Amino acid sequence: MTLPAAILSRSIACMSLLAAAALGCDRPGRAAGAAPAPAGVTPAPAASGAEQAADGGATPAAPADAAAPAADAAAMAARVAPLRAEAPLVELAVEGFPSAVVSVPIGATARRPVLIASHGNYDRPEWQCEVWRGIAGGDAFILCPRGVARSDSPSASDVRFTYESNARLEQEIDAGLAALRARFPEHVDPGPALYTGFSLGAIMGSAIAARRASLFPRLVLVEGGHDKWTPAAAKAFADGGGQRVLFVCAQAGCGAAAAAAAARLEKAGVLTRVVRGKEAGHRYDGPVAEETRRALGWVIEGDARW
Repeated sequence: MTLPAAILSRSIACMSLLAAAALGCDRPGRAAGAAPAPAGVTPAPAASGAEQAADGGATPAAPADAAAPAADAAAMAARVAPLRAEAPLVELAVEGFPSAVVSVPIGATARRPVLIASHGNYDRPEWQCEVWRGIAGGDAFILCPRGVARSDSPSASDVRFTYESNARLEQEIDAGLAALRARFPEHVDPGPALYTGFSLGAIMGSAIAARRASLFPRLVLVEGGHDKWTPAAAKAFADGGGQRVLFVCAQAGCGAAAAAAAARLEKAGVLTRVVRGKEAGHRYDGPVAEETRRALGWVIEGDARW
């Protein structure tokens, strides 16, 4: 049967259009013959339907393995709302222990590192948090464990605290970190903490850090914590990942003991520094805090979280 000329002409035209369309097609979402992006150049994000229509074609999509981490990180950052708290210092309930005091980074929109500030004998966690907020600023969490009340406190309205043992303080710190992460899950950095201690807190902290160097690789020990650094303890700290120890002293006796401890730590491979302020007595505030603040940059050097 012979097709009428008009129908035959239309059929030929349609087949030509289909062939042309087929030649211009490739995988969905990718233009035919598109060259890969040069090395070191991040491909542009895929254009919207409206942008593609305006360009007259599809835009190459970024490789999934290269774009996904950046996209995920950006999305995570966008989801973290600014940290809100009723005051710079807040009380933190700690399971199995008295409440801790925490200096919080109000307004933080990303994860912030944690500094542990352990007080001395006959001391208060509020005082440590206040002084350390002045030293380290308001961009980190400062966790100040309370310990146990002393029976010889000045009065019911002026209760002073101590720590029972370094093992018990270690347990209190672990419980405090767990409570802090539960309360501020999107803002607490999960990495190592900076351990600081004054007097009794420094003495007990040295023993804790020797056992837990991966959690506390950097230390600030104020007016204490020297005699605990035996060669064996220094080696254990270094082998466990210990990195830096800053000794801060305000008395002559402290300075000599700190220098001896620093020598043992250095021999084991740990970086140390001894800061000796003017004779100010056994204290951590005032001129001692100022010397600590000046040296803190060395302690956190190379840690991008700070």
